[in-house]
Amino acid sequence: MVKQNERTLVNFGRPVPKFLVLTAGTIAMICLVIGLVSTLGSNSFGLAGLFLFSIFGLAFFLWTNLTQWKRIAVGESNRNLSWEIDLPESQRRKLSGEVGNLARILEIPAEQISDLLSAYIVAEDLALRQIQQEARMPVMRHIQIGGVPFDGVLVKQDIITCVEVTFLVTPNVSQEKINVILNKMTATKKNFDQLKLGARTRLLLVLVTQLDPTAEAQLRASLVKKFGQTQVDVDIRLLDFESLQKIYALD
Repeated sequence: MVKQNERTLVNFGRPVPKFLVLTAGTIAMICLVIGLVSTLGSNSFGLAGLFLFSIFGLAFFLWTNLTQWKRIAVGESNRNLSWEIDLPESQRRKLSGEVGNLARILEIPAEQISDLLSAYIVAEDLALRQIQQEARMPVMRHIQIGGVPFDGVLVKQDIITCVEVTFLVTPNVSQEKINVILNKMTATKKNFDQLKLGARTRLLLVLVTQLDPTAEAQLRASLVKKFGQTQVDVDIRLLDFESLQKIYALD
């Protein structure tokens, strides 16, 4: 069994309480309305216009903060959804399958498999670093949500982004692999629905490639076709392995 971590996903959303802001704003709104009524009763139309302008400004401020507060409230409701650290056996099983598939495509002999394994591990690590930099928030690596393993997870209030990383040497992602990933997202969404969580789930598919521009264009066209009809909220990110190494690994 995977050891249960006492922390929950909501702890990584870092919500900021806004109850005091909303309360103070509501009180200020009431005072402004009273002031507006009083000035209209005394025919002070210039002052009434000032009050009216202030009311509109405060209403906009409260609306934006209320929207933010609703997102925070959804994040707080996610306390029922805990995360678990993915066991090494599970990580090793996925890694072995990915590397084995690459070895067959590249026709790499058995004695060079270890080098390919090292390259894959580096590619995944650099890709998750890049995603973390772009998101400006930490990526939880190799965890399970409701028993479903993912390479990474990003939590931002009412949006939980599940990250899957794969390495490509050809301009094609097999339909079998796509089905596996989409089934994982479907299972995760089902868990959310059963727990009555308000958060939205989103898939971020990160493809680390070593392709020329022509092959990359073919890959993009293929991805649009394969993911065009899915009900899952998907964002696909293509990252060049050589560029990642220049950013994070090479001087």
